[in-house]
Amino acid sequence: MQKLRRSLLKSYNVAVIAVVLALMLTQLLWQVHNLTIYPLFFAAVMVSSWYGGFKPGLLATILSTFVCAYFYLPLISTLAVHNNALVGLVQFVLVSLLICALNSMLRSAKALAQINALSSQQNYERLLQSQIKLRTSEERYRLFVEGVKEYAIFMMDINGLITDWNKGAERILGYQEAEIIGKHFSCIFLPQDIARGKPESALNTAVTDGMSSYNRWHLCKDGAKFWGSGVVIPLKDETQDGKLQGFAKILQDLTERKQAEEEREQLLLREQAARASSEAANRSKDDFLAMVSHELRTPMTSIVGWVGMLQTGMLDDSKQKEAIETVERNANLQLQLIEDLLDISRIVRGELSLSKENVDLVAVINAAIEIIQYKSDAKCIQIKCVLDTSQEIIWGDFERLQQVICNLLSNAIKFTPNNGRVEIRLSNTIFDAQIQIIDTGLGISPEFMPYIFERFRQADNTSTRSNKGLGLGLAISHHIVELHGGTIQAESRGIGRGATFTVKLPFSTE
Repeated sequence: MQKLRRSLLKSYNVAVIAVVLALMLTQLLWQVHNLTIYPLFFAAVMVSSWYGGFKPGLLATILSTFVCAYFYLPLISTLAVHNNALVGLVQFVLVSLLICALNSMLRSAKALAQINALSSQQNYERLLQSQIKLRTSEERYRLFVEGVKEYAIFMMDINGLITDWNKGAERILGYQEAEIIGKHFSCIFLPQDIARGKPESALNTAVTDGMSSYNRWHLCKDGAKFWGSGVVIPLKDETQDGKLQGFAKILQDLTERKQAEEEREQLLLREQAARASSEAANRSKDDFLAMVSHELRTPMTSIVGWVGMLQTGMLDDSKQKEAIETVERNANLQLQLIEDLLDISRIVRGELSLSKENVDLVAVINAAIEIIQYKSDAKCIQIKCVLDTSQEIIWGDFERLQQVICNLLSNAIKFTPNNGRVEIRLSNTIFDAQIQIIDTGLGISPEFMPYIFERFRQADNTSTRSNKGLGLGLAISHHIVELHGGTIQAESRGIGRGATFTVKLPFSTE
């Protein structure tokens, strides 16, 4: 404000000085040449209005009019009005006002032009700075995108066609920029994902939600697959009401991380399976030890009881005979239990050996039937034999093969109800001899069938089960048959429908 006041005061001073100078020069020239009085005052008005504006020009006009009227128009001063003098004075005033107005307009136009020029200069400088920043930003973006090799970064148009491709995309996906530009980005998806519309779904989700992210398998140029984590971002022009211009996709190769996670999962599953198997084995061993204790205690209790009664001498002849038979039967049972335990121990240590020789399987089967005949007689079970007497000689251990047949027959008799039937068949095939033992007993459940030949596994491990024994016969038989190079299989149509055990022994000699 103070600056404006000083500027106005200076303009008014110029107007006064200009009028005074005009007066002095006019007075001088008037005396010498008697010239017209107005030209120099016009100059004073012009200088004042050009320098200071309309108001200083108006002041110069008023002062000039007063000076001219006072000093050079005596008729006006004496109130004797002269028409020519008055008209000239009025013309001077009007022309001076016109000069003031024109100069004021010229000053305004000049000021506006200066303002426009300054504004244009400022706009040009801002535009230049914006262009520099834009070029810098584009260069930084280019350097960033081209320099990032751990990520595949590429641009697409609104239809999903690739328009830009960085070095990371070349490294990860294998396509050079020249051969991928213009292709649809679905070429990096698996065929099954393309069939399910996954590429289009990714673009639609990006437009709807502002971003689409996913983890899935992708396809390289050479057909190799990699696990990628991708993000699709829509590119919109905010100056055109957010009109969609295309898409940007960023993709990272996480195959190694995926494989590591899968390996950890597999290790965890194997560890869990091993722990479950170990726990199951421990439970089976505990059940087996409890069962062994029970099975060893039962015949020993009977033996001790009858021996005690024999020692008293109070039994008659018939009772003594019954006592001796009972002691003998339980002692044999005890011996068989111990032999089974010893055989399992030898199998575990790998020390079960064979004494091989030429073996007649018919003789082996007949000897086994004689041993277990008393068991079938006690339950009134019929043993039917269908034997091919033209069997070739088997190279094997007579006693161990007899043990296998005894175990299978004892097992069949044990699980067959009274008055049932057990059938044993011997036949030839091209490569081996085949022995089948078929019973009409309780059968085997499908759930237990995979574990039928395992040690420490029984369908009923409780101490209150109705069928006695350690349940080691099948495991021992399985191992003996394998030592002979043969196989043993179990079949059953289910509970209550009997079971069939098939032993195959190869015709081999040494």
